[in-house]
Amino acid sequence: MNGGTKSIMRSVRAEAMWILCRSIAVLPYWFQYYVLLEFIRIVLRYVVRYRRRLIIRQLSDSFPDKSRAEILTICHKYYRTLAEMIVNTITLSGMSERERARRVTFHGTAALQEIIAGRNVVALTSHYGFWEYYTFASLWLTHHRLVVAYHPIKDPAMDEFYLRLRSMDSVDTVSSKQFMRYYMTHKEGIDGRNIIIGLISDQNSPPRGDVHWFRFLNHDTLFFDGGEQLALKFGLPVFYLELDRIRRGYYRCEYKMIYDGREPVARHEITERYVRALEQTIVRRPELWMWSHNRWKFKREVVEQRQREREQARAQVEAEVRTETERGTR
Repeated sequence: MNGGTKSIMRSVRAEAMWILCRSIAVLPYWFQYYVLLEFIRIVLRYVVRYRRRLIIRQLSDSFPDKSRAEILTICHKYYRTLAEMIVNTITLSGMSERERARRVTFHGTAALQEIIAGRNVVALTSHYGFWEYYTFASLWLTHHRLVVAYHPIKDPAMDEFYLRLRSMDSVDTVSSKQFMRYYMTHKEGIDGRNIIIGLISDQNSPPRGDVHWFRFLNHDTLFFDGGEQLALKFGLPVFYLELDRIRRGYYRCEYKMIYDGREPVARHEITERYVRALEQTIVRRPELWMWSHNRWKFKREVVEQRQREREQARAQVEAEVRTETERGTR
């Protein structure tokens, strides 16, 4: 199959998914959130038993003080959250701007606009509640343009579909790999407006140079600190966005400043504040976090052992090169 045919098939698949979602999005709220949602929940929990062992293991390791019954209760609630995420995603395809403004209540936006007037801002979010709704902030913070970093999905058709779902006025989605270059090009603003940099910062980060270990939910956990790097380099204020579910499909969001862009801070301090704020949010309502992702597949002791082995191998090669060089000069 040549590149042109693959491109056509990708677009056809993406359009088919879009049409299916739009056909569901026009149905009444009660059907979407009480019939379809409950059907999906039952399938996930009782039929597919979607990643049940992983969910229970991660919950048990994160909350060792909770009983087995409490862990199972959280797991049960999480399946409803997961089903709601699916329904929320489907309904995005047919959601008007007016409906988007109703779905999320953003608290303190007037005061926030005064604080960030004339400045670029970093907004750190997480896989909590329904994170796609964070972009609705652009409906309220009209003096800024929201630029959101995202990780492209491996399936090209699914990636095209999600980019279409996320398409909104005053919102730009930029690949994480291209994000720094994009910001450097637009740091003076876009269409006369400053930028809000939206970063989902609880990704399952691979061990590399721009991540750091933090103690989080009873685990040693790698967190990407790109938001902190931007804030320190350009003197940007950093906000943690805390989302909470009011009822099915409806949420409230609050901006919490964790760095003012000027305060002298130690390395990793800004990310540490984000980690602690997120941890408090999850402890309060754990069923709203994304437990079905393998959050802790990178073990600190294993990663550090491999790093030591690589350093030893590199040192050995350098020693051998020096030895050969010395022999050659004799």
